[in-house]
Amino acid sequence: MAKETEKQQKRKQIAEAARDLFTEFGYRAVSVAQIAERADVAKGTVYLYFKDKEELFLYLVQEFIDEMGRFAHDVEQQNLSITEQFHTVIYNLLKYRREQKFLYRVVREARETHFALARRVTDLLDSEITRYIEKLLEQAVRDGKVRPCNPKVLSFVIVHIYSALAFEWEEKHAPLDEEQVAEAVRNFLQYGLILPDGQTQPS
Repeated sequence: MAKETEKQQKRKQIAEAARDLFTEFGYRAVSVAQIAERADVAKGTVYLYFKDKEELFLYLVQEFIDEMGRFAHDVEQQNLSITEQFHTVIYNLLKYRREQKFLYRVVREARETHFALARRVTDLLDSEITRYIEKLLEQAVRDGKVRPCNPKVLSFVIVHIYSALAFEWEEKHAPLDEEQVAEAVRNFLQYGLILPDGQTQPS
């Protein structure tokens, strides 16, 4: 049992060293030798725990995905309305992804260099959030809380609206605060844009 604990500590030591280096320099600029040196282990020791640098990188990403899953589960226990669940989960997971320096570096590297692995990781993170919202929508339809819809399509749209308002918007405009983002998406979800035929907005 003690040996297993020692192995877990060594794996954590290597992973933390890799995360620090990836955050500082980006994935492509870091070698296994540098990771070993930062972790204060032999280069061969790294390969005892991870097949290669890519596996180590994806291991770090999976840690964040697992954390996202725990957060989403905690939200489910709060008995929130469907709209509040959408907002709490999507906004905070996107915010969490951005505020984590390691993930922020991955996203930036994907955008700036079109690096395939970084692009795959950002797609994976987005798909995890989208999958959760899709599951939430499917249940809401079954419960009669939302109109019949295509959950896969709508979850994709909702997540990308949040992403655009929370992060892309500020590239050309003054940043929106959390409540402004929530209100915009709430209006979209609850009221839509087009009024029914024959109905006009009261002046």
